[in-house]
Amino acid sequence: MPAWLKQSKPTIAVSALALATVIVVALLTARGDPAEPQTFGPWYPLTNAAGAPALADFENHVPCTIDNPPIAECQRVKLGVVLYGTSTTPSTYLISIVRVGVSDDRETHTGTWTVARGTALDPGATVYELDKSAPAHLRTFWPVGTHILYLLDQSRMPRPGDAAYGYALTSIPIGQTVQVPR
Repeated sequence: MPAWLKQSKPTIAVSALALATVIVVALLTARGDPAEPQTFGPWYPLTNAAGAPALADFENHVPCTIDNPPIAECQRVKLGVVLYGTSTTPSTYLISIVRVGVSDDRETHTGTWTVARGTALDPGATVYELDKSAPAHLRTFWPVGTHILYLLDQSRMPRPGDAAYGYALTSIPIGQTVQVPR
């Protein structure tokens, strides 16, 4: 019979309790101070290189069919569009693309944007046009109110989504920080 089985039940219980205590202390120590949760700032600068402020931040998860053909292993795409300038003077944009399930790498594109008119559904609608630095399929957006931005296709129709995700981006407060829950 192994020696540890010959020990009395109280000795085994005390040893198990001591081992459990050591493990819990080690795990709590490895997690850091619970009073200091981990916080992440925005993925973009609050001003562009010319000093123009971020005017709007639109983000959402969109279908992997945003890439044609879709990239293998893609589960969804995190798409972000930040517009810089003022309400009367557009300046630059910054696009962020992260393909979930493929990699944690962030693909970015930057350039200038302008305000144009007309979608296939509404000839008088405001349209944000990005320059040729943006991928061709990410150059035209239709702002609906101040909180929704629809990605338009090549014929200026809102892109249809799938059962899980659509192509509407939602306004995020400028400079929003995210705190990792404990």
